[in-house]
Amino acid sequence: MNNEAIIRYKFYLCRNFLDKLLSENLITETQRKKIENAVIKRLSAV
Repeated sequence: MNNEAIIRYKFYLCRNFLDKLLSENLITETQRKKIENAVIKRLSAV
């Protein structure tokens, strides 16, 4: 597996987790977007 595929998979897992938290009302849509952007920044820095 190449690096890009690994990063995409990690992001996919993260999005699923954030969607689950959002559906259970543990986070707001705004928090979800902030976390998602932070994850994108973190994964692209690797």
